[in-house]
Amino acid sequence: MRRLGQTIGIVTIIGAVLIGAVLIGVWWFGIRPSEQVCCGEPAAQQTDAPARPADAFAVTVASVWDGDTLRARVSTPSEAIATTEDVRMRLIGIDTPEVSEPAECWGDEATAHLKALAPEGAVLWASFDVDPLDRYERYLVYLWTEDGRFINNELVAAGDAETLTVEPNDEYAALFAVTEQSARASGAGQWGACG
Repeated sequence: MRRLGQTIGIVTIIGAVLIGAVLIGVWWFGIRPSEQVCCGEPAAQQTDAPARPADAFAVTVASVWDGDTLRARVSTPSEAIATTEDVRMRLIGIDTPEVSEPAECWGDEATAHLKALAPEGAVLWASFDVDPLDRYERYLVYLWTEDGRFINNELVAAGDAETLTVEPNDEYAALFAVTEQSARASGAGQWGACG
């Protein structure tokens, strides 16, 4: 009788361990910790690009310098940009590899992608965050194409850029971080090509 009781006890423990292992497996493969962003929202919901904000203003592209910097002009001066001359604009929240000496891996590809998204003469929509200028007197902007594509995030998604948050300009920092994590995991752009 005692032996039967021990056998039942061992079977019960093994059963509990197996059930626990199955539950952990279901949790791990069904709800991965890396897919959780904040507050229970899955990453897929966070990577949806935001629509162009209502206060965005039109700019015309004059030239692209590198993957995160260009020259553009506004057609109507405002308090924010008081000239119709070309001004330097730096994309907020991202950083692409350098093309100037010493050139970095993937700099040319990132620049080519920005040129494709923002060709010379194209009308884009720009929006500021908190600080409109950096220490180099460049306007800090988020950019959208006419058809609503969020350029800053597209460059991160393609592996052309990594996130670079400079407070207080952090409105889309969480989005860029999730997008970069996905680009790195898939080996997109520089993440697959550069060692």
